[in-house]
Amino acid sequence: MATSTRFPEIRDNLHLNNGVFGTYLTLGGIGSLTAFIFVGNIVHKFGIKPVILVASTGMFATMASVPHIKNPEIWLISNILIAIFWVSFHISNNGQAIHRQEEIGELILPKLHGLWSLGALFTSILAIVITPYVSLAWHIDVLMFLMWLFTMYGIHKSSPYFIDKSDDETSLPRISLASLIASVKAQPVIAAAMVLAMQMEFASQDWSAIFVRDSIGMSASASIYGYTVFIGAMIIFRFKVHALHEIFSESQLLKYLPIFGATGFIIFIPIGTFVAESNQYLGFALALIGFAIAGFGSSILAPTLFGIAFRNSSLPSSVVVAQLGLISAVITFFVKILISWVAQATSVTVALMIPALMLLATAKFSYLGRATKSN
Repeated sequence: MATSTRFPEIRDNLHLNNGVFGTYLTLGGIGSLTAFIFVGNIVHKFGIKPVILVASTGMFATMASVPHIKNPEIWLISNILIAIFWVSFHISNNGQAIHRQEEIGELILPKLHGLWSLGALFTSILAIVITPYVSLAWHIDVLMFLMWLFTMYGIHKSSPYFIDKSDDETSLPRISLASLIASVKAQPVIAAAMVLAMQMEFASQDWSAIFVRDSIGMSASASIYGYTVFIGAMIIFRFKVHALHEIFSESQLLKYLPIFGATGFIIFIPIGTFVAESNQYLGFALALIGFAIAGFGSSILAPTLFGIAFRNSSLPSSVVVAQLGLISAVITFFVKILISWVAQATSVTVALMIPALMLLATAKFSYLGRATKSN
């Protein structure tokens, strides 16, 4: 998240246009695909702790190298490595959360995603404060070292609760690309809903800073506000998930949140861009409203769909995460390239309408959720 808030600077350091920058960023998905194929099995074989240790250390070390890279091809390689480590961390962390959630019968996953969002919000706010005064290299290197220390402490404290290599399922079929695709076919609708639901979050992470910088015309430090507002809105709903489930059923949330988030984004982002031509700050404020509404609308969709998928599967939690992650990574790869070149050919504003429409389409899958409210 720390690097995504300063993507405009990274893009300029590499001397790339929006299309090539977005394509190289997306090609990091090769690493995601690799990890989704193999890591679910590795977690099952060795347990959570060794995987999450290697993944977090590799991720922070590779991300710390990004500000020092001036060659686009080397940056591409680093993106692939970051994706491998990040997906390994993602599978381990979400697999552990789903396992624990089923164990104690309480919603943990949305809160876990909320904590992740809180960390993203913290790094965004930090970037807003220090960007005018601190170089990209100092910002990322120091932050990555501190985050690595905190993560090591968290892993140490969580060790008693980690899934051991023998704690999940006692029998697991060998996982390959073909078998993962075949098993995803058992839940194709959930996989499709997951892909649609997550694109708004991915696009905001990749393009919000560039949108604010290029389309609205704000400064480098102000460009970070778009993602900060988006992630802040996500946090509010993710930590209020129990209250939401007391008022609405799972099915209702899957229907109304995407409609609310997508409609607000589709209205306010273009209006903000248009108004910014004559009144930059008013246009900026309108765009921020759009990001906030989109954050609310997409907040709990992914963790909710993960929970639904796990309820419908007999496989271990880490493998369920890998299954959904694989198909999501494949389709997201092409969606991100499409967004990149639409941004290059037209504008970032137009390109951002693609994930907004995908979010809107998520409402069609509301029937996947439970129709009863939580007690």
